[in-house]
Amino acid sequence: MPELLLLAASPRRDGTTDAMAHLFAAGAEDGGLSCRFLALRDIRIRPCRGCGRCAAPPHACPLSGDDAERLFADIAAADLVFWAAPIYFYGLPAHAKGVLDRAQRFWHAPVAAARRPAVAGLAAGRPRGEQLFTGATLGLRYFFPLLGRELTDTRCWRGMETPDDWRKCDDGRPRAEEARLWGRRWAQRITGATSA
Repeated sequence: MPELLLLAASPRRDGTTDAMAHLFAAGAEDGGLSCRFLALRDIRIRPCRGCGRCAAPPHACPLSGDDAERLFADIAAADLVFWAAPIYFYGLPAHAKGVLDRAQRFWHAPVAAARRPAVAGLAAGRPRGEQLFTGATLGLRYFFPLLGRELTDTRCWRGMETPDDWRKCDDGRPRAEEARLWGRRWAQRITGATSA
C-alpha cells in the first residue's frame, strides 16, 4: 500500500497543525494510503554549524548521532509527504527550519530521483499579512527538490489559533472537512483511484 509520511512541524503537541495533519491523514486513509505520523519535535536534529565540510566529496555532514539522515531517507522514500506547520514570525518554527538547514549537504549532491510530490499545509494565528506565508513556502519549495520531491500543493489558513478553529467555515464548508477532502484527493492521485 502506498505510504503518506506526515511531518508535523509544530513544537506544540496536539495543536492546530497536528490537527491539520490528522485531518489530512483521515482523508488520505479513506483514499487508500497508509499513513505514518512523525512529529519533528520528537526527533533530534543538531543545528547546522555552517562549517562547509559538506561542500566537498563525499558531501557528508560531519554532525552525527542525531536523526537527520534517517529523516531525509524517510522523506525521499515515501510515496507522498505532507508537511504541516504553524507560522512563527512569518517563517517556520526554529526546529523545523533546522531540518531545512541540515539539508545543506544536498545542495552539493541532491538525491537523484524522479521528483515525487510533497504537499504543505500552513496555519497562522494572524488573520492578516500579505507575505504571511511567503518565507515558509519558499523555504519548503527549495528544500524538497534536494530530496527528490517537488512541493506541488500548498494550502494556507489564517486566523488559526487553536484546533477548534478547524470548525470555522470557508465558502460554507468547515475547514476540517476541506482538509479531509484535500487528503482524500491526494490519495486518489497517488493510487490512481477515482472519486466515488
